[in-house]
Amino acid sequence: MRVYRRYHCDYGHEWTVATHEGEPEFAQDVQCPEGHEAVTCNEEVPADEVQIVLRPAARIVDRVTGQVWYAGRYYVVLLDRADQELCASRKHYTWEEATKLAEMFKGKDESRALDLWRRKAP
Repeated sequence: MRVYRRYHCDYGHEWTVATHEGEPEFAQDVQCPEGHEAVTCNEEVPADEVQIVLRPAARIVDRVTGQVWYAGRYYVVLLDRADQELCASRKHYTWEEATKLAEMFKGKDESRALDLWRRKAP
């Protein structure tokens, strides 16, 4: 799972490093942008909200001419907080339609998002 390490130095600076659980800490992680050594580190996990991804539907259908179909069209995809795909729309949408659909899932936990997904069946 993704984790966030929030560091502080003695000079009041705070910085965050995004990493994955179990990954080692690197020397550059513990240095603030001003070059001071970190004195504290809090490891934080993401809130229990689904991630919403707008995946391009565009694809090259002719490699010789570079012809692209479905340019400007997007699938709506929900991921859990561990970056695993939960579901993806079967049809593609314009940017405006996709962002409107995505808005419905904003701030929802996995269970609520999947219930809503089943009812709307995008």
